[in-house]
Amino acid sequence: DFLAPIGGSRWMVLPNGTLAIAQAALQDGGQYRCTATNALGTAQLLATLAVVAYPPRIAGGTRLLTAHAGVPVTMRCPAEGRPPPSISWVLANETHISSSSQGNQKVLVWPDGTLMIKDVTVYDRGLYTCTATNPAGTDTLTVKLQVIAAPPIILEEKRQQITAMAGQDLNLPCTAEGNPQPHVHWVLAKGTVVKPLQFVNTRVLMLPNGTLRLSSIAPTDSGNYECIATSSTGSERRVVILTVPHRDTLPRIAAASQGTTQLSFGDKLLLNCTATGEPQPRIIWRLSRRYVLFDNGTLYLNRAGATEEGDYTCYAQNTLGRDEMKVHITVVTAAPQIKHSYKTYIKVKAGDTALMDCEAAGEPKPKIFWLLPSSDMISSSTDRHLLHANGSLSVHRAKLLDAGEYMCVARNAGGDDTKLYKLHVDAKPPIINGLYTNRTIIKVTAVRHSKKQIDCRAEGTPPPQIIPSLLLRGATSTSHYPPTPHTHSCTHWKAAVEAVEREQLFAAAAVSAEGPAWGTAVERTGGRNHSVRAGTAPGPEPSKKCDWQSREGW
Repeated sequence: DFLAPIGGSRWMVLPNGTLAIAQAALQDGGQYRCTATNALGTAQLLATLAVVAYPPRIAGGTRLLTAHAGVPVTMRCPAEGRPPPSISWVLANETHISSSSQGNQKVLVWPDGTLMIKDVTVYDRGLYTCTATNPAGTDTLTVKLQVIAAPPIILEEKRQQITAMAGQDLNLPCTAEGNPQPHVHWVLAKGTVVKPLQFVNTRVLMLPNGTLRLSSIAPTDSGNYECIATSSTGSERRVVILTVPHRDTLPRIAAASQGTTQLSFGDKLLLNCTATGEPQPRIIWRLSRRYVLFDNGTLYLNRAGATEEGDYTCYAQNTLGRDEMKVHITVVTAAPQIKHSYKTYIKVKAGDTALMDCEAAGEPKPKIFWLLPSSDMISSSTDRHLLHANGSLSVHRAKLLDAGEYMCVARNAGGDDTKLYKLHVDAKPPIINGLYTNRTIIKVTAVRHSKKQIDCRAEGTPPPQIIPSLLLRGATSTSHYPPTPHTHSCTHWKAAVEAVEREQLFAAAAVSAEGPAWGTAVERTGGRNHSVRAGTAPGPEPSKKCDWQSREGW
């Protein structure tokens, strides 16, 4: 009973010496030699094996197949051969399928090689190729499938006349069948195309099953309504002739906005007013301002303000009478609110710029103005006061007179909000040579025909300008000495002492935004001595040249 495999599982030697070959193939053909050996000698047997195989041959089968759409179709592929061939198909869409493949819910191959298509459609038409294969060869069969499909059909009457009364709701059915399933749409009396679940207006709607729904029909809806069913196999039509007799009716407001409507300041105002009646009523709104009135009676205003509050009355009027509807509008405003509205203290040096913020929110956008310490009101920029777009105020070249309380006021239709600033200007009047007085007298002696330097050290906040001048008795002339800017350091200014028989008085003015200070120097020449007095000259800043003036009359 022992079987000895040789070279693989298909070749085995039985106990009696017989060679067994399982599943003989063409390549197994040839000569086989059996050798028997013992102590006395050796014997051999030569055997020749011929493996007989026949290539596949597809017998019969249909070359042309015609089927109606919607029914199952089978295509046979009877093949013979030794060994039995395997069958596979190439579909019209070039998909490969066989009995060993999964296939799909629509197409499958039976064990005998028959191809079945469930619910065939026009899209399945084309060439189908069956291939039979075994080790000896291959054979093919091509089947041409033709699918006959009827055009869609509409179950309702192809032409129907309907008379309905004004104000009714009407359903016009249109049930279409076919393979493939047809698409349905309606063409209204005025030529408008309506597709499923598409609203043309609030009165016309097409349902998914093809029914056209008309709400509150009117005589103007009279006309032909056409339903069209279309598929790849053709189309079918149904025409409904609708007649709505004309009858005068009193106007009636069918739909309107809520009796009380509240909206925020700046929102769009939209008031609906839809009316029915025969003849079609005219919509009138009673109001005193300019708005946009649409053809359907809707009243529209792009931006509502506080002045739009109040009652609005819509009138629907025709030859038989009128109907009315009242809507009350409330416009909600937001009072101004200034960010960080607590009192703020600001300190700047004289001559600098003071910035006071005043950013406010509100609906409508509030207007900003400022009250100055002088009780003046600023709502736009001036020479020294800049009013920024966000409401902030800048004070340029600050002076002592600018110190005090500044109030920012934000105002709109909803109310006011304020913010208070306390401005302090840090300033010191100018002084010369460190003496806190507005007069400084220095007596100096100089040699005739020589030059003399006289100290003039000016201090103050903001830093003052130095304006030297030379005053002579008995003569009037003009000097072109430019003023010398001073920044808290010692500055020398020179005056040439001319050979004249008279005294000379040199005067230096230190000027800032907070006022002037004067210093004088008396020079003795020619041996005569005089007493000289000099004083403060308040007023605007001096010009950029020094006048030499006569001393006569001092």
